[in-house]
Amino acid sequence: MNNVTSEQVEELVAAYADIISFGSEEDAVSDDWIRRAEHRLKFPLSTSYKWFLKKYGGGEIGGEEIYSVYGIDFEAANGGDIVYQYIMSRKNGLLDDNKIPVSETDYGEVFFFYYLNRSDTECPIYMRLPSGEEIIYSINFFEFLCKRIKAHI
Repeated sequence: MNNVTSEQVEELVAAYADIISFGSEEDAVSDDWIRRAEHRLKFPLSTSYKWFLKKYGGGEIGGEEIYSVYGIDFEAANGGDIVYQYIMSRKNGLLDDNKIPVSETDYGEVFFFYYLNRSDTECPIYMRLPSGEEIIYSINFFEFLCKRIKAHI
């Protein structure tokens, strides 16, 4: 599934609207909030993830929230704000500094950006299984979205 494009993601989102609940460009946070998130996380957000934030703002696939940037104070955001989730995962000792959670399933699988393996513009997403084992899930956020959609078809 290498080289997944934004166009392919958009096609899947349109084709499976019954399992996908994404926002729209009107729901997107400002570039200022994206910069604030990057500053607080101490990592640049990947190009494909920023595309998602600007295109859809956020949303769910099969009832699983894809963490986004809520555009409110990170310490008070609660819910699926990616920075809030990072703060809580660090506070609770669930993920290391270089791992930023992006989604979690009802089965206890946690998907996270793994910043030790990032390129200049992209960051792979790993999955932590309930056993604690961590495996690579996707090479970028586009591939992650496609795989999560296909997992719910």
